[in-house]
Amino acid sequence: MSLSSLITVLVLILPFGNAFIREKTATPTRDLSQLVEAQCDQRLSLALDIGNRNDISRLAIKGMEFDLSKQIPNSNDEFVKMPGVHGPKPSSSGGIKTLNIVQDGSFISMAGCETFKPMKGCWEIIWKEGAKSGSLLCGFETGKDYKRNDATLPQGTVYVSFNTWSSEGLKRAQELKERTSKRISGALQRKDEELAKMAETTNVFQKALHYYNALSAAEVYATQPNARMELVPNTDQVAHFKGDMYVSTNGHVWTQELPSGKPSVLGTAKMQLISNDA
Repeated sequence: MSLSSLITVLVLILPFGNAFIREKTATPTRDLSQLVEAQCDQRLSLALDIGNRNDISRLAIKGMEFDLSKQIPNSNDEFVKMPGVHGPKPSSSGGIKTLNIVQDGSFISMAGCETFKPMKGCWEIIWKEGAKSGSLLCGFETGKDYKRNDATLPQGTVYVSFNTWSSEGLKRAQELKERTSKRISGALQRKDEELAKMAETTNVFQKALHYYNALSAAEVYATQPNARMELVPNTDQVAHFKGDMYVSTNGHVWTQELPSGKPSVLGTAKMQLISNDA
């Protein structure tokens, strides 16, 4: 797993999505327990894309549907351990509830259409006090390895996480993302212009000046929080859940040995909020 992937997952797991905004105000508009309660009985459709980013082999699991139940699991046999409640900072979790499996997933392999059966599902919302963003996490267990060519979703516990935002937090983050994008574009344009001028001039001193200017522009580019800005969704990449909660429809699939093991990225996920009357 690359360092950038690890950073992304850590931001998703530990609700530090507001850390780069560097503001002390703006808590979620509702108490976390109330926010969790508001989401009960909502239905999600999930699609998983398993495999490393640059690999040709992919395992695409589609068609899974879950209900965010209000039921609290009664025993360890009914749920998997979750990164919030069973992790290093349980106070940041709103508590775990059962994730009811409405429809199994499916994928195409060399054997044809196969069924993916998640088990022991549960969900939680992690939202650190005072943060503008947190995470919606779904966890379940796989009873065996699921494979397509070289792409594998291994047997064991699997987590799917999506960044969550308050309306104010999302607005501020999107504004920061836009400003950062403009600085990045301006820095890249200036670097290219200075390199072109350096190539055109025969004056040694002018070459040195343009080279220095190009390096300065490259430094501006390098200092921008580009990777972290990728976590901020555009308006068409969020779903409005009940209450003041907006959830990114793009997420990550990963696994982790709780409470303190390192997360291992397995792939990405797409989420859609659907009517449970469907």
